[in-house]
Amino acid sequence: MRLFRLVTRALWLTLTVLWGFLAVVLLYPILGAAPRLAIKRSWSRHMLRCCGLRLTVMPSDQGFNAPERGELVVMNHISFIDILVLDALRPVHFIAKSEIRDWPLIGTLCARTGTIFIERGKRHAVHDVLKTMADQLRAGEVVSFFPEGTTSDGSQVLPFHANLFEAAVRAQAMVRPLVISYWQAGHRSLAPAFIDDLSLVDCAVAVLAATGIEVRLKLLDAIPSEGLTRQQLAAKVREQMLEYHRQDND
Repeated sequence: MRLFRLVTRALWLTLTVLWGFLAVVLLYPILGAAPRLAIKRSWSRHMLRCCGLRLTVMPSDQGFNAPERGELVVMNHISFIDILVLDALRPVHFIAKSEIRDWPLIGTLCARTGTIFIERGKRHAVHDVLKTMADQLRAGEVVSFFPEGTTSDGSQVLPFHANLFEAAVRAQAMVRPLVISYWQAGHRSLAPAFIDDLSLVDCAVAVLAATGIEVRLKLLDAIPSEGLTRQQLAAKVREQMLEYHRQDND
């Protein structure tokens, strides 16, 4: 049964990736912004279903069920699935390493759906990305990145890298913290965690073969960036995420 589930989901996932590739190549060039967002959201939700994942969205205390226009969205990082979860809620312009642009199919999907690539190791890479991020935020777009800079097993919130928070400071944008977690049979699931020496294939196989995984996405209240440095803003965002994480573990 496990092998059958793995093979069936893998085939379904492959077909869905191909569908997304054809959509961005053939349909994106002739569609407006709203239909493109709808396609990206639908495709992301379909990808989650292919992986056998159930998404539960918990609104913020202020009642928001999704990020608002012009917000910088940050969340903890556990799995390669995280960005699909966010796009299933509200498609964003995500910050990703430039190497992804060269990946077969996935690179094209990312490049044509608004991903902002950062070329690590280049002198002006961060400066260029910050300018692009700030411009997008001022234009009302939603931009997102993982401030931890790496993945964890979800049991903690790792220290933040504050550099990219500068985009929100420049644009005087609100920052929307999100906390993502994966659950299975009432306990945190390690199946989606892309950690230690796991390869992407190993992690994907673990997810596709598993049953009953629920993804919980908690929206926290947005934090204004006006009057703060990027370090102060990063600290306030992380403290809010830590507070929720402590409550979630009680």
